[in-house]
Amino acid sequence: MGLLRTVVMGRKDGVRAKLRSAICGDTCSSDSGPSVAQNEPPVMAVGEQALSLGLEAPKDVTPPEGFEVVLHKDAIQEGDLVEIIIAGTAIAVAKFDGDFHAIDNSCPHAEGPLGEGELSGPVVKCPYHGWEFDIRDGACLTASECSINTFEVRVIGDAVCVAA
Repeated sequence: MGLLRTVVMGRKDGVRAKLRSAICGDTCSSDSGPSVAQNEPPVMAVGEQALSLGLEAPKDVTPPEGFEVVLHKDAIQEGDLVEIIIAGTAIAVAKFDGDFHAIDNSCPHAEGPLGEGELSGPVVKCPYHGWEFDIRDGACLTASECSINTFEVRVIGDAVCVAA
């Protein structure tokens, strides 16, 4: 039942729980599902504020052709991973070894949200079944015949820009 609850409701500290809290506050919380901690700052809008990243994406940066500004370069720390929607597609952005990497947010095995997974070095672990992927090239370390898409990332000033 726990996996089904996670699939439907998301993880208690995941983006779906935060969005649910932003939309309906504590009225959506129940003992049977995940909830957002009481002391967490209120969620202001979709995007970085909805993800509680704290720093808003710079609005004064013109991204290169074919790129979109997705977040402030200081919004995530080394070893962090966040979910972002870009051009209608869910991606996960990670910071590893000082560089930003963007990957598909969906695990090819069971559609698990990789942005809610664990990042250990350059490897993200799917929260559903533990499949592992290298964020640098999208290679699957669990099943070599599978892989995930990666997206080019450029840092322009304070803005992290991802190819849409």
